[in-house]
Amino acid sequence: MEKISVSVILFAIILFGCSPIVPSPSSLPENTVTPAPTFTPEPTQTVMPTSIPFLNANKFDFVTLNAITPIDSTIYVGSTDYWVVGDQGFISRSLNGGGYPIYVDSPAGRSNLYDVDFVSPQDGWIVGGGDMILHWNGEEWDISKPSTDESGWPYSYSLYNVAFSEEKDGWAAGCVGSEGGQQILIYHWDGTAWSQVSLPEELLFWVCIHDIAAISPTDVWLVGTAWDAGKEHGAALHWDGNTWESFSESDSFVIHSISVLSSENIWAVTRYGIIWNWNGIEWSEKAKLDFTGLENAPVIFARESDDIFVAGNKIFHWDGSTWMEISPNIDIPDDMNIVDIVEGGISEGGNPFIYMLDSSGFIYSFSKESFR
Repeated sequence: MEKISVSVILFAIILFGCSPIVPSPSSLPENTVTPAPTFTPEPTQTVMPTSIPFLNANKFDFVTLNAITPIDSTIYVGSTDYWVVGDQGFISRSLNGGGYPIYVDSPAGRSNLYDVDFVSPQDGWIVGGGDMILHWNGEEWDISKPSTDESGWPYSYSLYNVAFSEEKDGWAAGCVGSEGGQQILIYHWDGTAWSQVSLPEELLFWVCIHDIAAISPTDVWLVGTAWDAGKEHGAALHWDGNTWESFSESDSFVIHSISVLSSENIWAVTRYGIIWNWNGIEWSEKAKLDFTGLENAPVIFARESDDIFVAGNKIFHWDGSTWMEISPNIDIPDDMNIVDIVEGGISEGGNPFIYMLDSSGFIYSFSKESFR
């Protein structure tokens, strides 16, 4: 990644505003209600900080600048360009890491946009409501896969995540919702077209995918929430290039965010703040962080084995030995949560910048020099 000065990056952010196929809608149950989940996880080890370091973070508000409520927004920081996508079809770009942001024409209309990923500066992808998929060809965004539902009722189609391991291997996933539950929805890009993915019959349970990790064409993880007889549980599905496998370790905890260091070192966080790690053989619990009162699930971002961030209504950092809360000096409103974490650019001290976006549209940026 090219080195970009602190001032340029902050200027950009400020201006940006910073084997059956899934059944058709007619096969989904109607007029049934899935009972509220009653599952409570068993206690696990809680790692609490012995001291809390000061974190000096810059805070920017792009709600006011963009007049958009970006509850579902996400950020992408590339080597030269910066992108923000969000509700109501919002897409914005800052060229060459600085300058006035361009509010890009969006073919998504008023559909909410949930995730963005780029293979290269000339090859980008956005997914959102209506299971719509947009493609960036280096000059403009086009609809690659049209929306399935125009009205959104009584069934809702949503793709919440998109991830590419390479140019000809991409995944988009979410769910089809009805009053009876949520059915898994997965598409695969083979370099030419998107096709709906067939799963083995035993894996066609009610599930909604929350995150994707596309490591290679033969190593892909999908994690989310599943329901069985009204009971909520977790889901972790793995694709090895030939077959799908479901991991029972995930049943106890709904995984909402996943971050990959390698095929043998994957980190995940559950709705309850429980930290999980995949060692290449099995998933195991590592810690439980205190996200008391958190309504939405936390997100995780792993840079190195000794440099991991987990954030929700609080921010925690793993330094290889201890989980420490680093958020007391950051003004995160009580009713807001961090919804996305990315890195981009290099600080004057040689460390990458970390960007966190909260559900009200504030961006917090800092590097390791911010810790003291």
